[in-house]
Amino acid sequence: MALPKLETILQSNKLPGLDGFRMIAVMAVVLAHSGVGTLFFSARHGVAGFFVLSGFLITWLLLKEYEKNGNISLKNFYIRRSLRIFPAYYAFIAVSISWDLFRGNDDTREVIFPALFYFVNYHNALEGHSSSSLAHLWSLAVEEQFYLIWPAIFLTLMKRGKNTVLAFLLGAGVVVVIWRTVTYTVLDWGSSYAYNAFDTRFDNLAIGCALALLVERQRALHVLNALSSQFWMPVVTFMLLFMSRQLAGDNYSYGPGFTVDALLLAVLLVQLVRLSCGRFWGWLNHPYAVYLGVISYPIYLWHVWGVQAGLKLNFLPEPLQLFAGVVFSCCLAAGSYHLLEKRFLALKGRFEMSRGNHANGALTRPTRAR
Repeated sequence: MALPKLETILQSNKLPGLDGFRMIAVMAVVLAHSGVGTLFFSARHGVAGFFVLSGFLITWLLLKEYEKNGNISLKNFYIRRSLRIFPAYYAFIAVSISWDLFRGNDDTREVIFPALFYFVNYHNALEGHSSSSLAHLWSLAVEEQFYLIWPAIFLTLMKRGKNTVLAFLLGAGVVVVIWRTVTYTVLDWGSSYAYNAFDTRFDNLAIGCALALLVERQRALHVLNALSSQFWMPVVTFMLLFMSRQLAGDNYSYGPGFTVDALLLAVLLVQLVRLSCGRFWGWLNHPYAVYLGVISYPIYLWHVWGVQAGLKLNFLPEPLQLFAGVVFSCCLAAGSYHLLEKRFLALKGRFEMSRGNHANGALTRPTRAR
């Protein structure tokens, strides 16, 4: 059976492959933090993949709302984001701070304020990653800062048209890659700043935002359809990601490397969305893969505790400890999702742009998981 064109898929109520993409990204992070490196897709790629995906989905939704209403309700946007993100996030923080302090990990004290107000990324950038169980929240801080400023910027630029939005994103991406390169190679601010700061990672999000605009253009769709026409094409993209991570020095990795990775991940996202409609990549839409994608946000939050719990089972062989850590992480995430998050997610419908339109499927629940 012939693959449907991207323009056809993009009209569907639920984009295929997205939850499978989330699953791949979050499991790359979990495995890396378990001490197991993945061959072609690292934790660095998993985090960047979520940045690209968030930029794409948020901008896609903003476009649909603007085209429908001629405006964007910033109030409703922030309410929806708060209902999606805050309950699980602050529940995790409360448990983590309490447990870290109980067991005498004083490193947590210096991260409490940044964690509460989504500045862990700059804490890590300036102080380095601590041993606190909150250190991994840096990527969520990057995304929250993006959620805070992008809708207003988007709304302002859209008054001059989509070309202006796209030009801004492309220009911002170039500025960021130059700035990141300068901070690492000239100013010598170190890898922590280049890796964690919003001003050095916005290009990843901007590429996702630009993708949402490009998929509405026939020329771009022609290229993207060509890049996602054969089942083996994502394998090539995975290999290029591997080469980008492994075969270059630090000046590349902490300079243009992050931008190259994000561009490849944007291509991979499109490839998996389309090719998941076929046989070879159809497993991305299997209920198990979809479920892990749905709970990828709490998996990212809780995996630090799940992995540690697995390592405590030192009477088991190391592979079983790893497997137990993954299982514990998923169980904690499932508990967070079903016992807490779903109660708040049920309220989001009151603040959607409208009911029953095509943006109310998977595209209304862009999850962050790093």
